[in-house]
Amino acid sequence: MTRKSLPKYVYNDRGYLRFIRRSRGISVMLHEEAGTPEFWDHYNRLLKGKPAPAPVKRNFGALILSYYESDAYKKLKPRTRSDYRRYISHIREIWAEKDPARIETHHIYELHRANADHWRQANYLVLVMVVLMNHARLIGFIKKEHGNPAKGIPLFKQQSDGWEP
Repeated sequence: MTRKSLPKYVYNDRGYLRFIRRSRGISVMLHEEAGTPEFWDHYNRLLKGKPAPAPVKRNFGALILSYYESDAYKKLKPRTRSDYRRYISHIREIWAEKDPARIETHHIYELHRANADHWRQANYLVLVMVVLMNHARLIGFIKKEHGNPAKGIPLFKQQSDGWEP
């Protein structure tokens, strides 16, 4: 593309397009093809002074993948692994894009209460969240001083008449 066909502040830099606005100290590489809707969207965001949204690296999806690759998960028995996978997939469906550092105790408590009709599943979800949040602390997704938000949640009791000898 020639310079005359490029919009203001966009330059051809060694085969790539670059948005340079010296007065604001902005220099950004444009990876989109010139003239495409994605290009114009990115260009308009840069003109307004809003940078491109940074990709989120800390989310439950990344945390879960990290946990599956950890030694703690690999040392589990096959039955425990399959149980964990079942409940972790439920957590992934709900919170895949959320940041684990922003999860608080009341969020996990609401998850526990939402599954109250199946008390054992609700309790197991909390137990799996304790394991996941411990792993999040180990890999640095949440700070140690914040503690584990899943710990201390009261679990449901089984409603029965008790054991008869």
